[in-house]
Amino acid sequence: MTLTLIGHNRKFAVEQAVLNYFPKRDGGSAVVRLSESGRLASAMIEYNGKTARGRAWTQPGSSPDNALRFAFYRAAKQIVTPPPWGALTGVRPVKKALEIRGGGHNVAAELSRRYDVSPARAKMAADCAESAASLRERLKPGDFALYIGIPFCPTRCAYCSFVSSAVQKERRLTREYLDTLREEIELAGETVRELGLRLRSIYWGGGTPAILEPDGLSLLLCKLREVFALDGLWEHTFEAGRPDAVTAEKLQAAREGGVTRISVNPQALHQNVLDAIGRKHTPEQFFEAFELARKAGFSNINTDLIAGLPGDSRFLDSLENILALCPENITVHTLAKKRGSRVAQENMQVGSAPAVAEMLDGANGLLQNAGYNPYYLYRQKFTEGGFENTGWSKPGYECLYNLCMMEELCTVLSLGAGGVTKWVGGSRIERLFHCKYPLEYIQRRDIMKDNLSAFAELYRRPNR
Repeated sequence: MTLTLIGHNRKFAVEQAVLNYFPKRDGGSAVVRLSESGRLASAMIEYNGKTARGRAWTQPGSSPDNALRFAFYRAAKQIVTPPPWGALTGVRPVKKALEIRGGGHNVAAELSRRYDVSPARAKMAADCAESAASLRERLKPGDFALYIGIPFCPTRCAYCSFVSSAVQKERRLTREYLDTLREEIELAGETVRELGLRLRSIYWGGGTPAILEPDGLSLLLCKLREVFALDGLWEHTFEAGRPDAVTAEKLQAAREGGVTRISVNPQALHQNVLDAIGRKHTPEQFFEAFELARKAGFSNINTDLIAGLPGDSRFLDSLENILALCPENITVHTLAKKRGSRVAQENMQVGSAPAVAEMLDGANGLLQNAGYNPYYLYRQKFTEGGFENTGWSKPGYECLYNLCMMEELCTVLSLGAGGVTKWVGGSRIERLFHCKYPLEYIQRRDIMKDNLSAFAELYRRPNR
């Protein structure tokens, strides 16, 4: 497709909307002309022999980008079926829901009226806004969350574009990485104590944190207890990840180290799909890992599935099998064809937008009927149909870290390679980027120390 800009260069304003409406693999072509004249934005779309036009005015106090998006949306909906999120683009639709809620309006009704969001998605966003607002009321100044990154995996999944290293090739690097991470935990603990901050949530992500051996995991958990005050901790999540990395010994180490919530993520429960995406485990290994987690005493377990994976025609069957286990959390992702992934580079055949819509709509019904509620959601680029990723939980089992991170409710201090510290000060948000690669992280301790110094300075600024 071709995107033509006239009178401005704000391509980003509609790039995601163009992808949602006119996916590159649909065999068609679209020419989009966008222009501005004063406060009036205009769009003209030519698509497979059809032409449509739309206009929108820039509202007082609003960005001209919003008018460009609405003009595009009004033209596009004359040609193709609108996506479920209507005119909303961006990662965080719940942000809009929270704004509407703060104004005292009916969130679902206003999302549908203002942005043409489908009733089902508007209701989901409204529910998630309630969860975020409830947590926001609990949080106090000085509360923060901690992210610990373990950027190693057994193999690289076909859909993944994250920076991670295959542990079989990097066994020596893993040991050095853990030594460096313990050093950073020590320094971070000193910084937090000096600032008088309160740690509310810990989240181990990756990669695949369960790739750690029990002794390595125990050493890190011990270091956390040594340097952080954990008496005010509300939750401690260990995203174990792949079932084939989970063992009884690792789960015992996690429990003894204070972990209260664990995530075991098969992504699919049919062998042909697992083979297609490069996962080296079986469906049976997932069930075994889940049972081990229960036997280890975990009463808060999450599991992930991805809708739209290559060859997956039985997504809802996988979900029903997971529901039979009664996990406290279930996260339903939509496949994103990220540029750096093998799915995108090899142009693998994935679920179409209509097929993914059927999967997600079916999943939403199954989850609601089973007593789960949506509590957080976000969107990504390059998903078929512009759909969402949604966290579902039984009442009282919402993952607080997910809410803090996605709705930017409090500061998140990130440790380890590939992480991003996000300092939240009212309406201000500052980000501190860590080294991407494990080797760089090990070799550049100066960046680690500079980031912690910058983190402390953000809290010490007057009128912050």
